[in-house]
Amino acid sequence: MAERENIVTEGSITKALFIIALPIIISNILQSVLEVVDMYFIGHLGDDAIAGGTMSLSIIMVLTTVMFGVVTATAAFISRAYGSKQYERIQVILAHALYLALIISAIIAVIGLFWSEELLLLMGAEPGALAEGAKFLRPMLMGLFGMIILMTLVTAFQSSGDSRTPMYVMIAVNIVNIILNPTLIQGLAGLPAFGIAGSAYASILSRTAGIVLLLGVMYLHPAFKNSPVRLPVKLTFEPQLVKNIIVIAIPSALQSGIRSFGFLMMTSLITIGYGTVAVAAYGIAIRLDMLGFIIVMGLCTAIAVMVGQNLGAGKVERAEMAVKYAVILNAIFMACVAVFYYLNAEMLLAFFGAEGETLKDGVIFMHIVPFSYFISAAAMTLGFAMNGAGMTRPGMYSAIAGQICTQVALSAMFAYLGYPFEYVCYAIAFGSVIMCLCDYYFYHKGDWKRKKLNLGGDTEVDG
Repeated sequence: MAERENIVTEGSITKALFIIALPIIISNILQSVLEVVDMYFIGHLGDDAIAGGTMSLSIIMVLTTVMFGVVTATAAFISRAYGSKQYERIQVILAHALYLALIISAIIAVIGLFWSEELLLLMGAEPGALAEGAKFLRPMLMGLFGMIILMTLVTAFQSSGDSRTPMYVMIAVNIVNIILNPTLIQGLAGLPAFGIAGSAYASILSRTAGIVLLLGVMYLHPAFKNSPVRLPVKLTFEPQLVKNIIVIAIPSALQSGIRSFGFLMMTSLITIGYGTVAVAAYGIAIRLDMLGFIIVMGLCTAIAVMVGQNLGAGKVERAEMAVKYAVILNAIFMACVAVFYYLNAEMLLAFFGAEGETLKDGVIFMHIVPFSYFISAAAMTLGFAMNGAGMTRPGMYSAIAGQICTQVALSAMFAYLGYPFEYVCYAIAFGSVIMCLCDYYFYHKGDWKRKKLNLGGDTEVDG
């Protein structure tokens, strides 16, 4: 394949960082607009819908942890292959990632079809939340293959340094979803009102449209005729490559699983210890929490690409400098978000349907947790940097220490002893501090700089 100019490994570091990050940030902002629309319409369906949706999202997060591990590994392998100019391996890596994606999505679909209510009952769902949650959870799990395949394709483009193409596709995806969301939830344009299930149907249909668009770009757009991001002409199966991907994916999947399990446990603890009103407040606050991290996630994704490609090109110092810039930018930005949330907590929560005791609990959360955001931003940046190198175990250890041993354990103790909801918020903030300390220790230790990846095809790339 022809030699390619690579801004990720050459030229200005900050320019490369923003060129990669900006389209991802725009995509994330559009995704957040979708979340806002979703929250707005579900929020006006009542506390049962909010609580059922929150519990369902936590279950989905747990069940998709394996796929997040595969996506992280895929990003590390493709970025390393691109940085070391082994473009022919990108197609093979993508094909094997999609094999794993299809297997995982099939398993999740079966779980969704037969055990959606049982999963919500395990979360402690009350009858109203159970009924509403099942309407959302079952179709989401059965149609999750669209999200998983789209995620894999988007990761392949971003890891090769092209974040603009998936941005354009995600713009279309979000437009479709934003139109379908209120249409299917409320029953506009003569369609039946599906309630909370309409949100799930909108997500499935829009992601499927995204897959079609990305495949169309890969194979029909003239500018992508020689792009390395496509499926190989002849599909093959390399057991060793699958093994290599899985070895990197397992710690990342466990990391994601621990974080998702921690969120699930927190949701369950709040449901059992403080009731549906508190978990509804927690659900709205957590979505605002995610909203605040949009730009951070964009820079974190970009830094993973920067680290992977620069290690592949043998430019370790450039990778380190990029991480330093990203940590500073993310921490400063999230400190500003924390102040904004503190000053406007009641208005933001009320907009998304919180009222009465739900609003009161939500304000407590937004007056405590956001002041740990800058610490979380630093931890995320360091974690993504190590993931980009293919070193995924540190994030797993960090998640165990911060979320399970700190957030969940302290929250369980506070709920059991009858402490008010605000103590749970302090536990969440303290857990962020522990995670940051763990990530910094492993990053500073420096093993990620020397991480080797076997890309298959008898190739091994040093860090």
